[in-house]
Amino acid sequence: MDPTLYEPKEAARVLGVSPATLRRLAVLVEEVLHPLPRDAGGGRLWPEGVLGLLAEARRQAKEEGIPLREALLRAKEALGEGGASPLPPSVPLQTSTQEEALALLRALLERLERVEGELSALRAENAALRESLKALEAPRPRRPWWAFWRR
Repeated sequence: MDPTLYEPKEAARVLGVSPATLRRLAVLVEEVLHPLPRDAGGGRLWPEGVLGLLAEARRQAKEEGIPLREALLRAKEALGEGGASPLPPSVPLQTSTQEEALALLRALLERLERVEGELSALRAENAALRESLKALEAPRPRRPWWAFWRR
């Protein structure tokens, strides 16, 4: 693993927050900055630059009494003026991965078409059952329970 990328547990320890707080911060960071890179299992990885930027934004938010979102936006603007992005560039899909994704999409399309066919057949059957229900005669009204004593 790249030494500049931290797993969530390590990133939480570096920032001095709980893993739950780090998850909430991750949502904010991904909204304001850029999506965080993911590992093979889909878990977030924290670049060292993002951790530094987040720590600075948290310090600034605490000192100035501003929301963390605003502090992150300020840090992003300051970074845009004269610095490189703290996030690594996104890696495009490789050809084999694209072919696998295309095969998965085709299989998904086939299943979707089959399910839509089944759904239309069920709708037709439902409509036929409703029509046959209308043809049945209505049940006779029942006697009230107290009519037993009125013989």
